[in-house]
Amino acid sequence: MVSKDKLTPEKSVGLAANLTIFLGILYTSLGIAAIAGITSLSIRGYGIKGIVIGCVIIGLGYGIRYGSKTCLYIATVLFGLLAAYFMYNFVLSKSINPIVRFAFSIWATRTLARTIPVMVRLKAAGSLPDRSNRYMDFFFKPYTK
Repeated sequence: MVSKDKLTPEKSVGLAANLTIFLGILYTSLGIAAIAGITSLSIRGYGIKGIVIGCVIIGLGYGIRYGSKTCLYIATVLFGLLAAYFMYNFVLSKSINPIVRFAFSIWATRTLARTIPVMVRLKAAGSLPDRSNRYMDFFFKPYTK
């Protein structure tokens, strides 16, 4: 019997996909808020570009969830590039906002990079990442009887 607390390779890749999707939703929602009129977000660089990047990140997250190694590689590189861009912005502006975004990007890059060998083993074994989502399970639990 497998413990619920044990992090299986399938769950590890599923968690990386969930992280990617979450950060994409966060980035997209901040871009929408900037367009809706929150000027402090517009000044910080959110907007149409943020919505596009966020939607791409969400798509990559779902690609990871459904077992695409290519999406995992692209997401890792994208978050690495975003981290470099935010560090560059921090050096130029000396404000706290780019360093927070840098920290999230580094966290995502590290998590995704650690997931690459796990995904390779899953694909070699013919297995797929865990597609379960505890929030979806919570909301749809009454309807699955």
